Amino acid sequence: MKKTISLFLTVCMVLLAQLTPGYAADTEEIILQINNPMMIANGTEKEIDPGRGTVPIITDDRTLVPVRAIVEEIGGTVAWDEATQTATLTYGDDEIRLTLNSSTAYLNDEAQTLDVVPVSINDRTMLPIRFIAEGFHFDVEWAGETQTITIIKEDNTKPEQIEDDNMLLISGGTFNMGSDPSEAERVSDEKEHTVSVDSFYLAKTELTQKEYQEIMGSNPSENVGENLPVENITWYDAICFCNALSEKYGLDPVYTIDGQTVSWDKSANGYRLPTEAEWEYACRANTQTPFSFGDYVYDEDANCYNAYGYNNDASGSWVNGYLGKTVDVDSYNANHFGLYNMHGNVAEWVWDWYGEYDTNAAENPTGPESGSYKVARGGGWNDFPKHIRSAYRSAYPADVPLYSIGMRVARNADGSTGEVKSVYGVSAEQSTGKTLIAYFSQTGNTDGLAKIIADISGADIFRIERETPYSSSHNGTALYGEALDELRSGELPNLKTYLEDAGLDINQYDTILLGYCNWWASIPAPVSSFLDHYDLSGKTIIPFCSMGGGRFGQGISMIAKLEPDSVIKEGLAVTYSSYDREEIEDWLRANEVIE
Repeated sequence: MKKTISLFLTVCMVLLAQLTPGYAADTEEIILQINNPMMIANGTEKEIDPGRGTVPIITDDRTLVPVRAIVEEIGGTVAWDEATQTATLTYGDDEIRLTLNSSTAYLNDEAQTLDVVPVSINDRTMLPIRFIAEGFHFDVEWAGETQTITIIKEDNTKPEQIEDDNMLLISGGTFNMGSDPSEAERVSDEKEHTVSVDSFYLAKTELTQKEYQEIMGSNPSENVGENLPVENITWYDAICFCNALSEKYGLDPVYTIDGQTVSWDKSANGYRLPTEAEWEYACRANTQTPFSFGDYVYDEDANCYNAYGYNNDASGSWVNGYLGKTVDVDSYNANHFGLYNMHGNVAEWVWDWYGEYDTNAAENPTGPESGSYKVARGGGWNDFPKHIRSAYRSAYPADVPLYSIGMRVARNADGSTGEVKSVYGVSAEQSTGKTLIAYFSQTGNTDGLAKIIADISGADIFRIERETPYSSSHNGTALYGEALDELRSGELPNLKTYLEDAGLDINQYDTILLGYCNWWASIPAPVSSFLDHYDLSGKTIIPFCSMGGGRFGQGISMIAKLEPDSVIKEGLAVTYSSYDREEIEDWLRANEVIE
């Protein structure tokens, strides 16, 4: 009998989500007890069958209940045909017909065989709970000790913004993932290879703050507005949102979360993140140009740090605008698939761990099983045009939020099976408890910040310097040109001194506070030289930077790619020399550098 009742409740929740997607009602709970004429409906005790004393009973190990009160309580209807002794139950679009003393019943006009026949007690029709459960998809819990039945109708009110018409069917296909070697400003981790993806559904827009607030009860975003994209969420926040949204709809949650290990049930019908391959396929929308809208980014194309354009010279002269904030999720023109803001506004978390492409995984790839950093795609409002290309890949710590990363939900369209795991594969090694400040400063802004950090923390400090100084110590065309040429070529300049020259041993330190000036929305080449020279595996890296408005840009992602076995914590970005000592202390304390 317990199995029967459990099946009843399990199927009931699904019907309310699938049958009546626009159905709006508060959660209802009905509690009945075998041989008890009273029921509790939404906390209020009332008679099941006023004046008659009709009670639920057990017959042949099956529960029969006086159904009229229960069906009407949940918003359905019951009709009785005296001539045929038939009860007709309706809920939503479903109809059940049962006849007294007959083992044949009908669900939506299809004949079914009952385990136990309906009977009449006190001139009331007693119907089998199992069959009603399978027909109306309710959820029922059975307490054997008290012989209590609890019938639950879930709240299936949908958030206004997340409706089925916001999900687009992306028909599957085969495409060239990554970038052509001739593409301007490409990155080496974009190796071009052929990939096929099955059909899937993807939201037209990035998830809004209103949608996130309605499901999660909070809004972590820095730029606040109902129709702005939610940001400042971790990858784990995005996973939890997908599950919560699935439960809100009565769908099967896709993810099982066990600490930092997440299992993806590919057969589940709920909401999920797209894979990296699905995201790029949808972004490209059958194009092969750097952007789905062409070879260049004009201000009307996307929201990014577009001041210097794409593949321009290094004059430092602004050629386009820069909003410096997010915009509504349905701003700018949609791509050929009907998707908005796949380039810029906020980067979007995807399922995959960051790593080299497995070019042999040509069918629905899901990336490595374990890793240190998750992939975010599309670039954000503070990223340069090169970073919002269809092929560009960002890598970020899964448990650290960022003001420029949000999400977009997906769902299965084809029948998928199997399970994929996501295992966090790195931990910070704490053996010495010592902290090192290593920083690069060209014009003095980061130097001032680093010295205040050293004064507050008492940490050792080391200045990263280029062996051959840049031709200019001031911002200008000459400095911009040299810095940009290095970044584009991937050149790693030699450093003037290394830690060992200063009597310092990298192995002495558990934590590295890594500072730099944010150039071209990235880290300067000398910082890359430092990271290339030292193995920071198992160490905690906490970035800080001075900047003119783009905050970290892709700096954190660049550090993650160069030190894939490190642990990156939340960084601090300041506008040039605007040093707020209290803010610096709070940041150091939050990262457990000071008490």
